[in-house]
Amino acid sequence: MPETNIIQDGVERVREAFESLESEAARVQKDMRARRKKIEKRFASGRKDLEKRLDARRKDFEKRTRKLRAEIQKNPAVKRLDKARKDAAKQWEQGMTDLLNAFQIASKNDLQRIDRKISQLSKKLREMDGAKRPNGRGQPTA
Repeated sequence: MPETNIIQDGVERVREAFESLESEAARVQKDMRARRKKIEKRFASGRKDLEKRLDARRKDFEKRTRKLRAEIQKNPAVKRLDKARKDAAKQWEQGMTDLLNAFQIASKNDLQRIDRKISQLSKKLREMDGAKRPNGRGQPTA
C-alpha cells in the first residue's frame, strides 16, 4: 500500500506542476501581449514624430529654396546671362531660318502652315464631293 501512496503522490505532484506550468505559461503570454502592445504604441508614436519632423524639414527646405531662387533671379549678372541666352536663341533661330531660306528648305512653321492649308482644302473637297452625290451618299449614281 505504501507504494500506491507514493505513486499517487507522485502523480498528484506532476498534475499540480503541470497545472502550475499552464497558469505560468498563460501569465507569460499575457505579459508578452502587453509588452508587444507597448512596443507597437511607441513605434507608432515614434513614426508619427519622425514624419512630422521630416515634413517640417521639407517645408523649410522648400521655403529656403524659393528664397534663394528669388535672390538669384534678382542678381544683375543672372539677369544679363538670361538676356544673353534669349538673344543667342533668337540669333540662332534667325540664322537657321536664313540658312533654310538660302537653300530653299521649308521650316517647321512653314510645313505646319502648309499642312493646315492642305487639311482645309481636303475638307472642302469632301464637302463638295458630298454635295454632288445624291443624299450625300458615298457612291455616285450611274
